[in-house]
Amino acid sequence: MHKEVLSMKSLFRLFRLLNAVLLACCLFLSGTAFAEVQLVVNPEAEPLSREDTLSMVEKATDAFYHNEALLDELRSEVTVAEEEIPVVDGDGSVKYTVLTLTHNGKTMRCLGGFLGEKSEDGGPWPLYLTLHGGGGAAPEFNNTQWVYMADYYADAGITGLYMACRGISDTWDLHFQEDTYALLDRLIEAMVLLYNADPDRVYLLGFSAGGDGVYQISPRLADRFAAVNMSSGHPNGVSLLNLANCPICLQAGVRDFYSDTAMRSVRAAEFDKILSDYHAKYGFGYRHRVFIHVPAGHNYVDYEDCESTVLKDPEAFAACARQPDFLDRFLDILEKYGADPDVITLSYTQAGASQAFDQDCTDFVTKELGLETETDNTNATAYVSRFTRDPAPANLVWDLSTRAPKREKNSFYWLEAAAEVNRGVITASYDAETNTITVEPDADVNGDFAILFHPALVDVSRPVTVRTGDIIRLVQVNPSREYLEASMLETGDPEMACVGKILYSEILHPEN
Repeated sequence: MHKEVLSMKSLFRLFRLLNAVLLACCLFLSGTAFAEVQLVVNPEAEPLSREDTLSMVEKATDAFYHNEALLDELRSEVTVAEEEIPVVDGDGSVKYTVLTLTHNGKTMRCLGGFLGEKSEDGGPWPLYLTLHGGGGAAPEFNNTQWVYMADYYADAGITGLYMACRGISDTWDLHFQEDTYALLDRLIEAMVLLYNADPDRVYLLGFSAGGDGVYQISPRLADRFAAVNMSSGHPNGVSLLNLANCPICLQAGVRDFYSDTAMRSVRAAEFDKILSDYHAKYGFGYRHRVFIHVPAGHNYVDYEDCESTVLKDPEAFAACARQPDFLDRFLDILEKYGADPDVITLSYTQAGASQAFDQDCTDFVTKELGLETETDNTNATAYVSRFTRDPAPANLVWDLSTRAPKREKNSFYWLEAAAEVNRGVITASYDAETNTITVEPDADVNGDFAILFHPALVDVSRPVTVRTGDIIRLVQVNPSREYLEASMLETGDPEMACVGKILYSEILHPEN
């Protein structure tokens, strides 16, 4: 029996060698540069068939969900209790059941719970994380906005876990403080393990200051979300380059500017072209919708099914906004109806308060600017709910300059880099037919990074070809259960777990 096992190992090594030689010959005949080097990932582990690898993943995933030490740790960080929440309305406080997460000495509080009826098969729930308005105000005011968000998207007829997250400060950037990102990662992990949330159906939605939060959070935690919705926020200069695999809906009222520099509706409209250009440049992804509501200001219906009037071509609106008298014309209409020509008043005047004012704003947009409108369902939850996350997408774009401060994991889908690697863009792709990973960092990337081998993407039962520039390496990946389990614990997400990794520097210089 012992001799039989050795014989099988020998046969496997022979097969592997013949496979490498065959690949080398093919590459040589095709004229591709090939270095006669075979790299081994996890040399201490044994090669496995695809079936055995997936079986290993299945067992490790089951163990992760039943990891009593981790479950106890999460239970110690999560409390659920009734609280009196000070607000500015009514009697000055309201009583709600609050879920509080305390992680590494920082706290996030949430309102919400289960909505709709559980599926008959007992499958996991979609998770809707929502961010309230306010910011830069007294705690009681921000609490009022938080309590409002507890029901805001919850009335849209969704089924799932609904959590309205309280900003962790009362500053203008209350939803994207440095500690926010690690808290959201941990909150999602707690919802998955303790409340049966589906890690592939996590959605982020926010309104006003919450929209600011969606702008900042979604590209930094893009690998967490299936889709996101931003309503009435300001991007504050953020790049959305990391949203290649995370669909986004952007919404704003046509006269919601906030200030003559913020120009919230214009910034949202500009992203229609930006995201379309990204899709054209990289050849995939960047699914998006942009709804510019007419004649709305800051507020409009994005929380239920309804036919809203929106601009047909947001890009054309953004182009019109570059005209020097664009904002002045809106202010002239406001002044015509007896209000001070103030951008804040223009932005926050409620649509429907004056039909004549609404009509004049609509006429300016459609007749003077010549922009077309159409009707569409602007229900934010309906948009995001169409999508399911792919935890191992075949194509990646990672803008390292847009990373989450204090995030406790260094990976982004199946790439990984230390926190100090924070400049440049890495593009990567996988071809299933040839089992080939192609990775190209641009010249600005300021450090080493790693390629992670995700078992749902890469066939590790056969050699993996890794290409970068004119360099090609043949890599044998021996799946490591130890690495797999550590990967699950680091990400807090079994769907993102990998069975090994290789440094980019090893691809470049395998002799070192």
